[in-house]
Amino acid sequence: MPGNPLEHRLGTVHRRAMNRAAFFHHLTETDPRLFPNGMTAAQREGLGVKLDVWARWYAADHPLTYLAAALGQIYRETGGRMEPVLEAFAPDRATSAERLQKAFNAGRLKWVREPYWMADETGRHPVGGGDIQLTHRRNYLGAEEGLKRRFGVSVGLGENYDLILDPVVSAHVAYSGMIEGWFRPCKLADFCSDAGLDYAAARDIVNGDAKMIGEEIARNCEIFEAALRAAGADRDFGPPEAPVDWPGQRRPSLLQRFIAPFQRLADRFR
Repeated sequence: MPGNPLEHRLGTVHRRAMNRAAFFHHLTETDPRLFPNGMTAAQREGLGVKLDVWARWYAADHPLTYLAAALGQIYRETGGRMEPVLEAFAPDRATSAERLQKAFNAGRLKWVREPYWMADETGRHPVGGGDIQLTHRRNYLGAEEGLKRRFGVSVGLGENYDLILDPVVSAHVAYSGMIEGWFRPCKLADFCSDAGLDYAAARDIVNGDAKMIGEEIARNCEIFEAALRAAGADRDFGPPEAPVDWPGQRRPSLLQRFIAPFQRLADRFR
């Protein structure tokens, strides 16, 4: 006896949606050049958030190659960690600034004309941070303005640079920044032609070193694109698998809601 037509349709959609397991299998088994030792839990989680953010806000309006382009750049920018990081992989901004200054003094940052990591007028160090490394206060403010214009949200990047380490905020800055051209005077559409998206040249969206590392970036992007297609993301990306709300809009967990009254009571007696 045939099943419920609605259930059948839902089942069909579910089977066609992107297979996340196949995506990760491709990256770790089929073509493990980017992850030769497999993936850590943090790498999987970081990639999962990026896929969820893309599914919720971008997949319906942008080609899959845009996502592959972003993931390939993020791999380079995060040293393969696939989660937001501070420059020099430091635990905090002050340490990052110290490491950058030491490298600058040793002549290892020849492309830097003026140290940008010194404390600015806010007393904070605008060192690089995020999936795509934002540097300088003007770029943190620019990302804040871009998110407000595009999504109508104000996350407070100008007041708290470390919000770029929030995985949802960071993914949005990476995606929207590359799509709209927030980082440099070029965007993803500028590198599209009938032949496809020129991943190597598109490195210029993030940094002007495409001639030096463009081939590496193209390799990264092509591997991610192949993994996405192997998982069926080109047919139906599917919905997010986990909530990816903006900071401040996230509902506290059951445990957090349970302990909140006790925390408030304890605060009264401090």
